[in-house]
Amino acid sequence: MFTSVDSNRKKLEHPSKENVQIPQSLDNSIIKESKYGISSQIENFLSQNDEYTKLQLKIFGITFVVSILVASITAIFLGFVFGFSIFIGSIAGIFYLRLLAKSVGKLGKESSGVSKLQLLVPVCLFIFASKLGSLDIFPAMIGFFIYKPSLIFYFSRS
Repeated sequence: MFTSVDSNRKKLEHPSKENVQIPQSLDNSIIKESKYGISSQIENFLSQNDEYTKLQLKIFGITFVVSILVASITAIFLGFVFGFSIFIGSIAGIFYLRLLAKSVGKLGKESSGVSKLQLLVPVCLFIFASKLGSLDIFPAMIGFFIYKPSLIFYFSRS
């Protein structure tokens, strides 16, 4: 378990693998899952074929495109800090929308109500925007609500 060094011989001695005991509770799949954590979750999310997941991906994509457009236009006309604040706020809005969609997806199966965890996102955004000098509060909050026009656009076109 430990590596010992004999200062006289200047040679590393490692214990043999025979002395190491691996608990049975560690399954090989758990190790693989932790090794590929985020990438496997993204791959799993993208490989699902149900309508709700496809709807989420479309809305997230539209929101991301709209946020890039709005942030770049405001960065050009109103300044870089204003545009950057809108973009950071819109990323927080997408994260909020993802948490809300995940909570709604669990309704009926695992829970009987919508989680309140996603309400921390705008609060944290407000706190970080007020503490950091590189973000403005008002544009960050405007950016946070960019997901709403994206939802209106998506559902009005059908």
